[in-house]
Amino acid sequence: MSVLVAIFLIAASGAGSPTWARDTFQGGVTLLSVDHDDDHMMRTWIGVAMGHYANAMAGWLVDASRNHGGHVSVQALSRFQQQLRRATFAHFEYRYVVEGVPFTRTYLAASGREFRTYIDPREPGLVAPPDPDSEYFKQDDVVTFAMAAAATEGSEVLPQPARPNMPNRGNDAEIKVLQAIIRDIGEGTVAPAGHLLGFVSKQPCESCDPALRQFAVETGSEVHVNYVFGANQDGLRTPAWAALREAREAIVDDLVTMFSAPAANMSPDLEDPLDDDSSSASVCGQP
Repeated sequence: MSVLVAIFLIAASGAGSPTWARDTFQGGVTLLSVDHDDDHMMRTWIGVAMGHYANAMAGWLVDASRNHGGHVSVQALSRFQQQLRRATFAHFEYRYVVEGVPFTRTYLAASGREFRTYIDPREPGLVAPPDPDSEYFKQDDVVTFAMAAAATEGSEVLPQPARPNMPNRGNDAEIKVLQAIIRDIGEGTVAPAGHLLGFVSKQPCESCDPALRQFAVETGSEVHVNYVFGANQDGLRTPAWAALREAREAIVDDLVTMFSAPAANMSPDLEDPLDDDSSSASVCGQP
């Protein structure tokens, strides 16, 4: 187990496995905001997605920095640090039954674009490797790290249409997960009419909310999403938000330590947090 994953599982002893909410109903969606995470469930399960993403990013950066001896300036890393601080992370469990036998598949995701788009052309030190990002994520028959892809033909589980100067909602974490499950249902990898339980680092936006509801309708599934309240909602800073922010900083610190001197760490102003809705050409502002 890598350091980047291990730091998120320290709290696992205080968090049980996910349980289904009692107020879900067939083909329906329930959203639950979480402002206190006393049992560490949100930080633990979202931390799994963050750890997978951070490990993949670190592996990609190792390859991207080979031409410069594996060392990268803090300036060249800054966009990658920003992405870790502002991305929406999602951990979903999809449970379904085939011939009376229950199965579970885990879908993880992070909002944002391909790693190569975060290279700052003004700062030398990184050359995008030829392999796609998917090669850097550990995936198997149980875990999928969902990537942006074309929607399945006939499905209306779609992001909000692109608008000028707005993030590309096709890069949202929830959209990536929902469309990955739709594809898997179409390919027979998983079955419809399941139970989808999610842990998300912020409230689903005006694009992801209707997509969740359309997913429930199309697949006949029950959907329950727990999200961290306080992630840029009216400037609130809830205990759950603060705990997740601390976890983000841990992976940012680890990333900087891997590629430059630890003293070069850049800490953000917690009074002015960023997320993937903030206007930035370096995160989700492009298709």
